Amino acid sequence: MKILASNKWILLLPLLLAPACNREELPDVQDTVEWHEQKIAVVLPMGYGLEAHWKRTLQWASENILAAQGRQAGGVSLVYEWYDEEEADLDVLVRSLATREDITAVIGGLYSSNAQKIAVQCARTRKPFFTLATTEQLIRGYSGSGFLWAMTETDITQCEVLLAKALYYGAERVALLAKRDDLYGQTFIDWFGFQANELGLTVCGIHAYESGTVADRYREAAAAQPDYIICAMSETVELQELLQAQHAYALETGRAPRLLFSDTGYGTDVLAQTGLGAEGMEGVCFGADPEAGFDISYEVFFSEKVSVGEAQLYDAAMLIAYAAFRRMRHPGEDLNLNLRHVVDGREPAPGGWQEKDMERVFNALSGEVYPDIRGASGSLDFDARVYTNVLNTTYYNYKVYNGEYIILDYNTSDGGKRTDATLAGWNRKAALMQDFDEVTVAFPPLREKWALLVAASSGWLNYRHQADVLAMYQLLKQQGYADDHIVLVAEDDIAFNAKNTSPGTVQVQIGGANVYKAVEIDYKLSELQLEDITAILNGEKSERLPHVLESASNDNVLFFWSGHGLPGEWRWKEDPQGVTAEFARTAFVRMSSEQRYRKLLCLIETCYSGSVAQACEGIPGLLFITAANASETSKADIFSDELGVWMSNRFTSTLLEQLNASPQISLRDLYYRLFINTVGSHVMVYNARNFGNIYNNTMEEFL
Repeated sequence: MKILASNKWILLLPLLLAPACNREELPDVQDTVEWHEQKIAVVLPMGYGLEAHWKRTLQWASENILAAQGRQAGGVSLVYEWYDEEEADLDVLVRSLATREDITAVIGGLYSSNAQKIAVQCARTRKPFFTLATTEQLIRGYSGSGFLWAMTETDITQCEVLLAKALYYGAERVALLAKRDDLYGQTFIDWFGFQANELGLTVCGIHAYESGTVADRYREAAAAQPDYIICAMSETVELQELLQAQHAYALETGRAPRLLFSDTGYGTDVLAQTGLGAEGMEGVCFGADPEAGFDISYEVFFSEKVSVGEAQLYDAAMLIAYAAFRRMRHPGEDLNLNLRHVVDGREPAPGGWQEKDMERVFNALSGEVYPDIRGASGSLDFDARVYTNVLNTTYYNYKVYNGEYIILDYNTSDGGKRTDATLAGWNRKAALMQDFDEVTVAFPPLREKWALLVAASSGWLNYRHQADVLAMYQLLKQQGYADDHIVLVAEDDIAFNAKNTSPGTVQVQIGGANVYKAVEIDYKLSELQLEDITAILNGEKSERLPHVLESASNDNVLFFWSGHGLPGEWRWKEDPQGVTAEFARTAFVRMSSEQRYRKLLCLIETCYSGSVAQACEGIPGLLFITAANASETSKADIFSDELGVWMSNRFTSTLLEQLNASPQISLRDLYYRLFINTVGSHVMVYNARNFGNIYNNTMEEFL
C-alpha cells in the first residue's frame, strides 16, 4: 500500500489562476465559519500525468466549495488522502478505508476490476463510494444497495453510442473487439449484438481477445470485412498492440476497417503512452456537458485540456460537500441518506458547478430547500428508486489530431432525447419481431408427454442455471407430469452449498417458492458425457443410463436447456466442446428418422443460442425458441445481495411467469411476450414452417 499524498488541511488560498475563494471578498471567513472537515479517500491511477489532473480538479472543487460557504455559520471543508489505483494493494487498502470512521467517502475506481474490489468492501459498511467505472455487472450487482454512486450511465449506453456513431457514418457491417473474462469488456460483449440488431446493423463477429492475442483477434475481425470495428480495450498496452496490428494489416492488404474506440482511448495517459501511434484515433468518452462551460474554464485557467473523468470527479466532490453540509443539520442520518435528499431536489435550479451557483445551493440547503442540481458533467439526477448511477451522461466524440484530442461532436441522453430514443428503440424492436406463415402440418393424435431438462453448468456462481431448470421441473409437476416422464440433469451442488444461507432451498425469485422441494434429480451433470444426452433423447436405456425418454411417434417432447453459450455452441460443463450445430442437428435428425416424437419443442437459455438452433431448420415437427439470436448474449435476471449470485435468467424468468399465468397460451403469443419482455437479447423462433401453425399450437400440448 502506497500513500501518494495526505493533505491534513485544505488551504484557503486559491490555486493559481483558479476561480476559487478570494480572501479579499471574504476577509473574516476563518473567524466566522466553523469548518467541519470531511476526509475523502481518492483511489485513482496516478501515472502518465493523471495525478496532476486529479489533484488539480479536486483542489479546484474544494476551493469553490469553501468560498461558496463563506457566509454560513458552519461549513464543510474537503481534504483528501491519495492512493494510486495501480500501485496499492487494493484488497488491503479498501478493507481499511471502508472501516475507518474518519473517512467520509471513497472516490475512485477508473478501472472496472478495481471498482469492483472497492465496491465489495464498501458494501459491508455502506461507505459512500463514488466511481467513474460503470460496467453492467457493477451497476446491476449493487443496484439499490444504497452506497454506490456511479457518476456516469453504464457502459451499455456507451456501447449504444458507439454503434449509433458507426451508423451515422454510414456503416452497415460492424464487429466488436473486447477482452474476454474482463468486467469492462464483458458489458460490450453482452450488449453489442443486441444493440447492433436494434440499429439494423449486420454483426460481423464478436472477437474476444485474451492477453497477448489482440493482434490475432484483430486480424480475424478485419477479415470479416466490417465497415467499423468497435474497440473496447481494457488496457492502454492492448490499445497500442491494436494500433500496431491495424497498421501492419493495412500495409499488407491495402485496406483496413475503421476503428471506433471506447473511453479507454481517451486521456492524458493514453497520449503519453501511445505517442504518434494514436494520431487519427477516434471514439467516444464520457465528459462534461458543453453547456456547463467546464472544459473551457479548465483550459483557460490551467492551460491544458481536461482528461478522462475530471468533470465527474468534480461533481462527486460537490455532491459529498452538499450531503455533508445537510448532515450537519441532520446528524442522525448517514451520508447516503443525505445524498438522496440532495439529488432528489426539484426546486428551481440555481445554476451549476461554479462558486456562485454552489453558494445558492448551500443557502437553499440551510433553509431545508432542495434545488435541482446540475454539475460540470450535466444533470445530476439519479434513479429515484435505486440511486445507483446518474440517468444522463454527455459523451464526447473525440479524435486525436496533431497529438491532441479534439471534440467532433457530443452525444447525450439528457431530457427529451432519452424519451425519443427509447420510443424509437421500441418501434425498431417491434419491427424486428418475426412474422409467421399460417401453414398446416398434419400430426397423429397426442398420446403422452415427455421432458428432458438440462442444467449444463455447475458451481455456486452458476446458481441461476440449476435454479431455472428446477423451476421448470416444478412447473411440469404442477401440470401433471409424472417423474418417470421427466429426465432431470443437474449437478445438485447449490441447495446445500456452504454459501447458501438457507440450506436446502433454491429460489428463482427473492422470497419465492423453494424449487428444490421434493425434487428428483436423475443424473448429476458430472456423471454424464455429452454423448449421453443423445442417448437419453433417443431412449437408449442401459445400466449406466436407466432414465431415458421412452417417447414414440404419438408423444410430445419438451427439451429445456439452461447454461452458457459461445457462438456456434451450447457449453457443456467446462469441456472444450459442447453442443455444436452439427451435434444438435445429428441428434434431432436421428430422433425424427426413428420417430421418437410427434412434436418436439426446444426452449434454449444460453448466450448465442440461435447459432445452434438455426442449423436445425428443415427437421419435421421440431420448433426452437431461443433466448438470443446467433450473435447475442442472453442476460441474467434477479440478483440476490444475500447470496451474491444471479437467481434466474431473463428469458427463463419471463417464460416461467407466462406459463404459470397461462399454461394454454399459444406459441405465437408466448413468443410475443418473451420477445417484448426479454431485455438485452432477441428471442428467436426457428423452424416454424416445419412445425405448423404456431397461432393455433398451444403450450397445453406440452404441459
